[in-house]
Order: sequence, then structure tokens, then C-alpha cells
Amino acid sequence: MHRSTLIDWLRLAKVPGLGPVRIGLLLRHFHHPGGILSASAAALDQIPGLPARVRAGLRQAGRPEQARDAASEMERLTAMGIRILARGDPAYPTLLEQIHDPPVLLFVLGDPAHLVAPRPVAVVGTRSPSGPGLRTARNLAREMAGQGLTVVSGLAVGIDTAAHQGALEGGGTTVAVVATGLDVDYPRPNQDLKKRILQQGCVVTEAPLGTAPAPYLFPPRNRIISGLSRGVVVVEARTCSGSLVTVGQALEQGREVFAVPGPADDPRYQGCHQLLRDGARLVTGVNDILEELHWSLGRIPVASAVQQTSRPPEDTPPQAAAILEQLVNGPMQGDQLARSCRLTVAVLSRILLQLELAGVVERAPGNMYSLKGS
Repeated sequence: MHRSTLIDWLRLAKVPGLGPVRIGLLLRHFHHPGGILSASAAALDQIPGLPARVRAGLRQAGRPEQARDAASEMERLTAMGIRILARGDPAYPTLLEQIHDPPVLLFVLGDPAHLVAPRPVAVVGTRSPSGPGLRTARNLAREMAGQGLTVVSGLAVGIDTAAHQGALEGGGTTVAVVATGLDVDYPRPNQDLKKRILQQGCVVTEAPLGTAPAPYLFPPRNRIISGLSRGVVVVEARTCSGSLVTVGQALEQGREVFAVPGPADDPRYQGCHQLLRDGARLVTGVNDILEELHWSLGRIPVASAVQQTSRPPEDTPPQAAAILEQLVNGPMQGDQLARSCRLTVAVLSRILLQLELAGVVERAPGNMYSLKGS
């Protein structure tokens, strides 16, 4: 994405009260961030449900000094090695972009390619686990890494920490989703772990630089954890656990939910047992996850995932490879697939028809496409 467009996104990110849902509303009217910033007061007044304080913030963001401040922030982010992904960027994670309220911006330390790995599954749980709970999370994440799954978690102390550690020990990749700015050392005990994650994965947030931890930031963080994942595994959670917030968001996003059982009289597992009563899949090992998500045993390297999953016919246009790379991450709606691959709807439809006839791609109601058998 062009630097000037990212600067416009940074300006919008500073507007108080302008969250992902309102950004989506504004984009439907003004089409791109520059259009929002240059919109007249009269045009903004015509947007239904846009509070006066947001309209005032947008007018402030449109001033030249705000552009200079955003350009300076961009230089700082670049110097720190932080990559910015905005909605509409081809590198923006497809699974996350499909949720109801995807982040306007993602700030990424490490390789953003890990955000679109073909087998992402979240592992979450309590910050005050038992010894057996920690071992379970660590061993399960190690097994998952051994089967080529990317372990997504929140870098919190407790189960999250064990999940990241297990993934690293298994030689796999892991994604840490945090609620603070990437320049904030939180949680402090996990700073060495964060450095290790950057060698085999990435750390991501929607929070701008300087954002300190606060309770209200964690539920939005949790929707990113589930949004990046095909399923969420809960290890050791009380009935009031924040992990159950993640589960609620996962269910809204159409993700699979898994839970690890524990002793019937242990309150630290009551949340897991409630999930199992409500229909979550019981997990005793990685095979339970693979079976529920219809994944085969063995690693699928990101670079060769398409070749191992499907073989397009020889006369298929070269754009087919880009389409299949997107579908490796899961089903996609046709319009979203066209934007991600930078194809017109007409061209995309023609190629998809060829892939359907070849038995590589299948179509479902709602103009949804997926790899055959995935």
C-alpha cells in the first residue's frame, strides 16, 4: 500500500470514537481514507449515526499539521521495523478481514506472512493456571506445531505463555496478539519470550505506539485472536474467564471452539466444562483439532500449501495461483477474493469457473468459494 495512503490511515486512527464499524460506514460513502479526510462538514453531517465528536475529530484530522504528525509517526514505525497493514492491503489477513469489525490498522513486528499461514488455531486460558494446565497447554501447542499448525495466543502470563513456548519448542510458528502498543513492555515477564517469537513468528496489535495496558483494550484484542484463527482451544478457564469472551467472539465469527477437560471439582476448569456442555469439541490431543477442521496429518509449508492442496489444470491463467493462495486460508466471498487478488469480478468469475470444472474449487451459497475438500 502506498505510503501516503498509510499516513491517511494513521490520521484516521487518531480520531476519538472512530472504530472499525464507523470506519466501514465512512468507507461505503467516501471509498478510501483520503476521501474521508477531505470530506466537507456538510458531507459528514449526512452520515447517519456519526456522533458530533467524531465529525469534529475528522475535521481536525484533515488539517495539514495532522498529516505532518502522521508522517513522523510513520518514520518512527519504519525505524522500529514495524510493518503497517491497513484494510484493503493485499497482505492484510483474509480471515481477519472477513469478521464484522476488522481492525482498521494492524501493526506487526516480525514477518507478517505468519498472519496468513494455512493452519492457524488459537490457544487461550487463565492467567493463573495450575501446573497440569501449563503442561497441557505447552504439550498441546508443541504437538500442534509438529503438525504444521500456527499457534495464535495473547502473550499473557499463564496459559498464553505456555502455548507460545510449546509452539517454539515444536519448531513451529506462533502469533502473539497484544493489546498495547508494540513499544510498550507488557507483560514485563514475557519480554524475552517476545524476542523469541519474533524469530519464528510475529507480534501484532491494532493499538498505536505508546498505548498502555488498560482493561477495556483486551476484549477488542481477543476478537483479533479468534479472527486470525480457524478455531479456538480453551485450556483451563473459570466461568468468569476472559477466555470465554474470546469464545463468544469466535462463535460470532463462525470459528470452531474446543475445550480441554479437567477435574470435575476444580473451579479452574468450570469454564471449559460449560463449553463442553454447550457443544464445544473435547480436546485431548492435536488429532481432535485436525479431525474437526478436516486437516490431514503432517506439516503444510506456507510456500507449498497450494501445490499440496490442489492442482489447477495446465491451461488455467496465471492469476489462478494467487486465487488458490488466498483460498488456502479458508473460504472467501467472491467480492473479497477479487479485491485480495486485485482482479475484476469478470476475470475472477471466469477463472473460478475453470477451477470449479477442474474439481479444484467449490462454490457454496452466498457466493463463497473454498478449495475442494478443505
